[in-house]
Amino acid sequence: MLSTVKGLFTSNEFYAAYKEIEKARESIRDGKYDTAITNSISSAESTMRIIHEKTNTELPNNKSVAELFKSTRQILKFDEADKEQILLQLVNNLHGLVSTFGSLRNSLSDAHGRGNLSGMAQEYYAELAVNISATLSTLLVRRY
Repeated sequence: MLSTVKGLFTSNEFYAAYKEIEKARESIRDGKYDTAITNSISSAESTMRIIHEKTNTELPNNKSVAELFKSTRQILKFDEADKEQILLQLVNNLHGLVSTFGSLRNSLSDAHGRGNLSGMAQEYYAELAVNISATLSTLLVRRY
């Protein structure tokens, strides 16, 4: 499965996003859960930015993960994809998860510095972030 995903990302020129997910997995292995959260969210952001680049679409002014997803969702025409609205419901739920990504990064990752206190990120938070990011990124690349 992982080699299939790697091939998908490589063949569609999303390798930078794939490398971020790999870094996140390595960070989990090394017990660096805050770094894993940072890298996993970076992977999703990279995927969305690459889609914007490849479609010659400007990035939204507000470059938050939620706004980037909203713009990417429009580029990939998710709202038009499903007459029965089932896919749309899933995409709306993904939007909720993506919106929470920013909060997760702000509170548990090392993206904004750490100070003197060690991070509170637990392994299960890091795994959740990696899995959500990998699922979202794969969906976006396949839809692209």
